[in-house]
Amino acid sequence: MQLNGHLQITLESGEALPHVPNHMDYLIGACRHTNNLDGGRLDQILNDVGGGFRALSVYPARRSLGHAGEQHLGFDDVEEELGMSRTYQIEIAVAEKSQNVVDALRDLSKVESAVVQRLATTYPLESHSEALDAGRLSKDDAYEPFERIEAKAALAMESGEEAVTVAVVDTGISLGHPEMQRKLLAGYDTVNLGMGKTGEAVRLIGDSRGSDFNPSDEVGHGCHVAGIIGAQGWNVHRGIGGRCLILPIRVLAAARTQTRIKPMGVGGLSDINAGLKCCVDLGAKVINMSFGTPASSLKNGDPLPHSKIVRYADHYGCILIAAAGNSGIEEKYYPAALPEVICVGSVDRQNRRSSFSTYGDHILLCAPGERIVSTGIKGYMVSSGTSHAAPFVSGVAALLASRARRAGKTLNCSDARRILQSSSAKLNGGFNKETGYGLLNAVSALQFLDRELNQNRPP
Repeated sequence: MQLNGHLQITLESGEALPHVPNHMDYLIGACRHTNNLDGGRLDQILNDVGGGFRALSVYPARRSLGHAGEQHLGFDDVEEELGMSRTYQIEIAVAEKSQNVVDALRDLSKVESAVVQRLATTYPLESHSEALDAGRLSKDDAYEPFERIEAKAALAMESGEEAVTVAVVDTGISLGHPEMQRKLLAGYDTVNLGMGKTGEAVRLIGDSRGSDFNPSDEVGHGCHVAGIIGAQGWNVHRGIGGRCLILPIRVLAAARTQTRIKPMGVGGLSDINAGLKCCVDLGAKVINMSFGTPASSLKNGDPLPHSKIVRYADHYGCILIAAAGNSGIEEKYYPAALPEVICVGSVDRQNRRSSFSTYGDHILLCAPGERIVSTGIKGYMVSSGTSHAAPFVSGVAALLASRARRAGKTLNCSDARRILQSSSAKLNGGFNKETGYGLLNAVSALQFLDRELNQNRPP
């Protein structure tokens, strides 16, 4: 889905514009947009073709995160190499000229990349907040997905550490939910999409203007994902991440379509990238990304969504896990299809690929993703989708990172990928495009790590 009127550009190395204020400072009222970039050809195209513009830098500098009014200053060599010091989000006045502006900008020697922003989306295929009260699912039904991956035995082996943080980059979270008490770190809300329609069929609702930093969920999707990882276990199964804490990052606003009554989550490329960088700079070890953009929506010359920020997170040893997508066909969704990311598909109760689960050679493994009971905005809900398979893997990755930490070792994404791949319960004779290397098994993953640690093979 294209967000006309909103662009993201990255300039060539050495072309950074240090006077452009940062997106995060704008959200807290510490700065205003600028309508002056280079005073030359760049500004001319944006004014003449785009009808005028306003701009902010996308990424806050690592060393300046949280320093009001200064978050666009102090980028290090890694951030400069990956283009974070020279990436900008631009809103133009004449939205229908978006592609014309991008084409003109790409002809400039100082522009490394330019793209019309895309909206990543996430929404449950089904959700019923009344499911438990109405008796649609029993307690056994609610516990079954966790039992299938041997969650209880895994948590008995490894309870998780509060020093290991799982970032849930999503629609936010219900901050006062009883299941989330003493499980949440202070998060961020990087959403700033404006108001009204983002296209012919999608209308934003609720908080979509960056009016605060409160990562409060208005969809229910982020709450459900977070509960699978970190619920206390009062009325649902205890989260598979055990004692590991959750960092809620709201990057997706609530929206409605003409065909759906229930809200879905939508997020702009720049807002998501800024939120992902906050995860890394705040020390998240595992990052769960239950959203995506299909490759079929990209145009020639478009960079792969989130590729730079994913490389940044990988550089700092983050374990990156993403949902495969819910198209039900063979295709790539990003960020799940990026090589640094662990891509998770969904299976039904018979461990067959869920009919909605997107598939392909990039799928690493699968987890339960149909009719999963977890936390909602208020109370509890049941939902299906690869979005709800991914957090099972994120929680197990957090247990692996905790166990390695106890042994004085550090687990990175390559280590986690190898362990999860090798320990998965094989389906259909081995690797295949539909279920990857098999079904997640939490106990086998911890046992595989223990063998490596006992052999003094450092992750």
